[in-house]
Amino acid sequence: MQNFQTIQGINLESTTSQLKIFGIEKSDNLFKLLDLIQGFHPIFIENYKLENNTLTISSKLPTLWRESANTFRKLSKEEITYKQAKEYVLDTIIKQKIKSMSTIPLLYKAHELGYETTLTVSDEGIIPGVIKGYGYVWNRYYTVGCGKGSEITCSISSTKDSIFGMKVQRDKWATNKLIERMGLPIPKWDILSTKKDIDKIWDQYKKPLVIKPTGLTGGSGVTVDIDNKEEAYKAFDYALEKTELKNRSSWQKKIMIQEQVEGHKDGSDYRLLVINGKLKVCTKRIPAFVIGDEKQNIRELIEETNQDPRRDISNPSHILKPIIFDKPLTSFLKKQGLTLDSVPSKDKKIYIRGIASMSKGGITEDFTDKVSPEIKIIVESIASTMHIFALGVDIMCKNISKPLTKENGAILEVNSMPESYLNFFPTIGKEQTEALSYYVTELLKNNHTKRYVVIGQSTNDIPTLLRKKKYLSENENVGVYKDNKILINNCEFNSNIKTWKAVEALKVNATLDSIILQYRDLDEIKKHGLGFNKIDTLFVTKEIKTNKNEMKILKKYKRKRYIKLIKTI
Repeated sequence: MQNFQTIQGINLESTTSQLKIFGIEKSDNLFKLLDLIQGFHPIFIENYKLENNTLTISSKLPTLWRESANTFRKLSKEEITYKQAKEYVLDTIIKQKIKSMSTIPLLYKAHELGYETTLTVSDEGIIPGVIKGYGYVWNRYYTVGCGKGSEITCSISSTKDSIFGMKVQRDKWATNKLIERMGLPIPKWDILSTKKDIDKIWDQYKKPLVIKPTGLTGGSGVTVDIDNKEEAYKAFDYALEKTELKNRSSWQKKIMIQEQVEGHKDGSDYRLLVINGKLKVCTKRIPAFVIGDEKQNIRELIEETNQDPRRDISNPSHILKPIIFDKPLTSFLKKQGLTLDSVPSKDKKIYIRGIASMSKGGITEDFTDKVSPEIKIIVESIASTMHIFALGVDIMCKNISKPLTKENGAILEVNSMPESYLNFFPTIGKEQTEALSYYVTELLKNNHTKRYVVIGQSTNDIPTLLRKKKYLSENENVGVYKDNKILINNCEFNSNIKTWKAVEALKVNATLDSIILQYRDLDEIKKHGLGFNKIDTLFVTKEIKTNKNEMKILKKYKRKRYIKLIKTI
C-alpha cells in the first residue's frame, strides 16, 4: 500500500494541493518541526492536521512533502531524532529543491496570480549536480505556467535569458569588453596574468584600486582601497587563493585590477534590477556596520547584530546574511585603527566591510524613485543588448540621481542570477512587490494554454467533442490524461502512470495548447484532486450522477474564480 496520497490542485477539501501521509503517530516533535517550517513562509505549508494517523499537509509545493513523508513518519514514531529530521528536511529537501529567498517569492507570486509551478527535471528523489562542487542544481528548475508559452526558472534566471548573455555576465572580463563596446562608462581596468604585472602598470592607474577575480560572485576574493604595491601583492594572492578553492574553469581564474570609482567611500553601491528591458528596482547596498554603545566591543556588537532573525540562514526565507569573522574584516578594521576588541563611542557607526555585499552581512535601502534618466537608459541598454530577461546591474556612484560621468561613478558588473530578494525586500524603504508581479506576468505573457477538467465518462471522444463545441481548434496540440494514460493528439504515450505524475508531465510539456484532465467521477476527484490551481472550464458529463454538496463546493470555487466556467456536456 502506498504510504502517501497526492490530492493535486483545487479539490473537494481545499483550494490548495494536499498531501496525505499515512501511518503517522501523534508527536510533539513532529508538530514542532511542522510549525517551524510553516513559520518560514506560507509557500511551504498553508496548514496541516493529524487525524486517524493521517497527516494532511496543504501546500502548493506538495513535492517537498512527498520527499519528506518517510522522515515525518519516522519522527512521529521516534525512530529518528528531531535534529535528524530537521537537518534532512531543511538541508536536503528544502535547500536542494527551492534553495533561496530569490526563488520563494517568485513561485509564491505565480501562485497568487493563478499560474502552475512544477519541478521541471525531477519528480521524485534528489538528483546530484553534474558538476562536482556545484550542488544539486537540477532539482531547482521550475516550470512556471504550463504547456505552450510556459518558462523554466532557476531563482530569477529563466529560459528567456540568451546563452550569449549568460556567458558574458559570468565573466567580468567579457562584461567589461561588451560595456566598452557599447561606449558606456567603465573604470580603467586590466587583467593581471601574474603578480609581476602589478609593477608594469602601477604608474598608469589612479589610486585607490580594486583587485578581484573575474569569475567569482558575492564579493569573494575582492579587495578594495588598495593604495600601495604591498597591499596590491597581498590582494592578488587573496584573489588567487579564492579561485583555487574549487576546481574551476580557466575563465574563472583570471584576476582583474581596476580603478576604484568615486562613491566608494560613502558606500554608494547600487544594484539595479532590469526586467524585460525595463528598470524596475534600484537598491542601495550598504556595507555591514555596527553602532557603538560605549559598552560592547566590536566583536560583541557584531555577535549582537547577528542575532537578528532576518540573518538566520537556517530559515530559507531570510533576507539578510550574518556577518562572518574573517581576514578581510579584521584588515578593514585595522585600516581604521581598530580591532575586534575596540569599544566604539555611543552612536558611533563603524563600517566593518569595505564592500557592500549582502553575502558579507550588508543591508539595503530602496532608491527606485531616485534613478536619473541617463542611468536608466544605460542599464536598460545593457540588459537588452545582452538579451537577458532579468539582469542585475551593479553601479557605484556619488549620486544615483545624476548622470553616470567619470566623476560621479561607473558600472561595476552585471549578473543574470542576482539575489533578487535584496531588490524586492529592502531593509529600508518600501517592498517592491509590484516588480514581482511584473516579472511573472511578463515572463508568461505568451502562456495561454487552456486548462480543462472533465468529470465523468462520455461515449464521444472528449477532444473531438470540445472541438465541435469550439473550445478547441483543429490545429491545437492537445494533451489528455484519462484512465491512467497520457495521450497527445490522440496518440498514447504512457499508461499505468500515477495520476500526479501524469498531470505534472503534461504541465511541463511546452508543445501543448490545451491540457485536458478527465476523471471518471467525483470519487476519483476526491482521491486525486482536480489537478490544477486554476481551471478555465470544468465540464461535467450528462452521464455522471452528481452529488449536490460536492457540486456546491465546485460552484463556490467558480464564484471565487478558481474555476472560470462550469459546463455540462
